Amino acid sequence: MLKIEMEFKKGIFFIRLSGMLTQNNVDKFINECVPVVLKHGIKYVVINLDKVNAIDLKGIEALMEINDIVRQNMGRTTLCSMTNKEVKNIIRKSNYNNSFFETSNELTALGVMKL
Repeated sequence: MLKIEMEFKKGIFFIRLSGMLTQNNVDKFINECVPVVLKHGIKYVVINLDKVNAIDLKGIEALMEINDIVRQNMGRTTLCSMTNKEVKNIIRKSNYNNSFFETSNELTALGVMKL
């Protein structure tokens, strides 16, 4: 199961995920989040992974899909609050790891955005 909370504040689109971001539910993430980024031309996205307890290659590819759109908008995507060690290790071992900025929390992510 995947829960998604979205908030747009101070020019930044916050996506807070809970549960598993895996091939079984990655479509929910793509269908809910990608259209918002596309429709509004969002340049700054923070994806909070604090409550994500599992991720697989399809989940990472979904994060990359958002990241690719944001980059086309000349923006930046930041992953934050990767508190689950297994999730953190899977993301860091992936070929996509260097595509994301990573911070410890949302407040630090605001500093990375430098708006």
